[in-house]
Amino acid sequence: MRKSYVMTGAIVTAIALSISGTTFAEPLAPGKPAGVRAAQAGDKEWLIFGGLGVAAAIFAITTAGGGNSTAPQQAVTASIPTTT
Repeated sequence: MRKSYVMTGAIVTAIALSISGTTFAEPLAPGKPAGVRAAQAGDKEWLIFGGLGVAAAIFAITTAGGGNSTAPQQAVTASIPTTT
């Protein structure tokens, strides 16, 4: 059973590595910026804030689930037989 998990993991890893973004990446064009400055120059903040908004919405929907989340209280009585 464990061998099948290891084999499945190895196959999934091999597929993920073979189709990753770096496999199909083209070399950088000369004269174009690359690295941190190019990433900082972009205006991708809306992706971050949008992702946080979506995560907050999903969290709010899942926690608001509806229904009564408390268990009903039941009285428990115990009787101890005594012999005299």
